[in-house]
Amino acid sequence: MQNAWMSLADLADARGISLTEARALADREHWPKVFRLHDTFVLAPRCAA
Repeated sequence: MQNAWMSLADLADARGISLTEARALADREHWPKVFRLHDTFVLAPRCAA
């Protein structure tokens, strides 16, 4: 997986938001998603981390 991919949980921690808010942000921004067995990863802009 590319280095730019991050889990929604990591995105939530980095932004200080809930996992639900991180999911909504990814949906709203139309970030590509990868679904793994126990987590979802997004390809967010580098400035998001």
